[in-house]
Amino acid sequence: MDKRYKPLTPMEELQIRRILLEELTAKPTTPIPAVIRKIRTGLRFTIPEYAKLCGVSARTLQDIERGESSPTLMTAEKLLHPIGMTLGAVKKL
Repeated sequence: MDKRYKPLTPMEELQIRRILLEELTAKPTTPIPAVIRKIRTGLRFTIPEYAKLCGVSARTLQDIERGESSPTLMTAEKLLHPIGMTLGAVKKL
């Protein structure tokens, strides 16, 4: 957890996860890099912490968040997993 913040109680962390999930499902067309960054910052993880949690390199995560590279489907799944999300297709209106 990012050391700039005081530790969250389990109840506070659960509430943050619920709010994040609601925000992200309300806007299903949000680009993957923005979704991943919102999840990571919302859960108060640094890039190295979140990368380790997801099983990807910190450099890969950093490049994806900046939009410098596109994640593979497997990598995107790994990065969405901590909040209980999965990839899917959404019809454009």
